[in-house]
Amino acid sequence: MIPPLLSTTSRRIDLSEALIDPDMWTEELPLAYACRIVPPVAFEEHIDALSFSRKVVGRDMQGQRCYVRHEHAEVEQRFDIDEFPLEVTVGRERHIAWRLHSGRWLMQVDRLHRLDSCRPRREHCPPVELAEEQLGL
Repeated sequence: MIPPLLSTTSRRIDLSEALIDPDMWTEELPLAYACRIVPPVAFEEHIDALSFSRKVVGRDMQGQRCYVRHEHAEVEQRFDIDEFPLEVTVGRERHIAWRLHSGRWLMQVDRLHRLDSCRPRREHCPPVELAEEQLGL
């Protein structure tokens, strides 16, 4: 979930800190790839409240990226019944990528559409292996 902040923040987090769960980076990892990925030893978190996005970057022992999680919410400006302005989340997108020992990346994408309706739709794209240039994160 994206915290409701009013500015852009960025900070470095070691695994010993409690803000980022050390096991979070493996939550969505397919079991078939568990022994094929490079594990992170530190994380960086970047939050941009104005664009409703959050990015967590995991770094390996050499300081290279080995894990990326980018979450973004699509928000529309609307009015409530009393004509007061409000923000309504209508969609969410999450990209998760793990670097493999081979140097390629495993990426998985989840999208939630029509969150403002009675029938929201979830789109789960199966993980695909990509070169770093194709990652886009």
